[in-house]
Amino acid sequence: MPVLTDPSLELKLKKHLESGQSLSELAPHLIQALTSNSKSKKATAQRFLQLTPVWTDWKASFEPWLRSEEKWPWIVILSWIQHQKLVLNLKEKELLYETLKTQNQLHLLAKSMGWQVLYDSVDELKLKARHDLHSKIKQMRDLLFEELQTWKSQRLREQELKVLARLKKKFPLDQDIENEQKLFKESQALEKLQARLREQRKSDKKLEFPKEELEIPDPLRNSLQKQGEMNPHLFYDLAVFCCFLEDWSSALHFIHQDPTAEQARDWLEIEILLKLHRYVDVLQGLVILENRWYADPETFFASSYARAQAYFGLHQKEKALEVLETLLSSRPLYRQASELISLWRSPG
Repeated sequence: MPVLTDPSLELKLKKHLESGQSLSELAPHLIQALTSNSKSKKATAQRFLQLTPVWTDWKASFEPWLRSEEKWPWIVILSWIQHQKLVLNLKEKELLYETLKTQNQLHLLAKSMGWQVLYDSVDELKLKARHDLHSKIKQMRDLLFEELQTWKSQRLREQELKVLARLKKKFPLDQDIENEQKLFKESQALEKLQARLREQRKSDKKLEFPKEELEIPDPLRNSLQKQGEMNPHLFYDLAVFCCFLEDWSSALHFIHQDPTAEQARDWLEIEILLKLHRYVDVLQGLVILENRWYADPETFFASSYARAQAYFGLHQKEKALEVLETLLSSRPLYRQASELISLWRSPG
């Protein structure tokens, strides 16, 4: 006698077996247990079905079981029938099939072993089950990617990292997820670097240098110009190089010669114009940039941030604050915009 989980049902089954009564007489008790709300009784009955010897008299109760219209634990029942190697006649086969169909459980035939021998439609059910599974997996992946894009657009890095971890766990070999993780690490590293630079600039004393010391020497500039002319795609890198040296005039000179039509190039030009205090040019450039990259949702936020700085530089403080407040109404957690508002509203 197997170890059962419900003592009262175990005792009842034991008494029936010791009394020598037919196994089929246990059917009402098993039916009641299998359809019970009690997990222990249901588990006890299922365990009994799995371990009991072949029931030669069970088939006499087979039809009443099915016609009871109960919501059976069909996975256990179907596996048990196969395990006991019960031979079903045509009437029983049809009854079992129709009962599963009525209860919308036909798909379980595809999940249990051996039923394709009795029913030709099982192979088709297996294909459908496989297709449904793939569709469900794709839907799950698509929903997670939508959530990822939402957190990315809001710059909520902690939530973004959590979604990436869930995607990686569920789809460990997905190359798109590998690429997203790589982009996240690069973006995180850049943000940390920018934060350190901002803190360093706040703590450093303001030093004034003569203009000639802020510009790269003419021989070097001429050499860089020749390299760019030989390979025009280098002009973007040359502009970035000059930005690191804080030679904004040379940076603007080189970025104007960059032939590529990419967002990075356009945004770098806006950044350089801001550094040169050419605020009217910034406002004009943002109009062109917004028309060119309107499909990217980030364009609105980045252009609003730059436009606010240009207005502030033109001594239109209220207009600048209005632009930032509009930005924050759409993206409340835009940290840089919040910092600018606090700075511009502070006295002094």
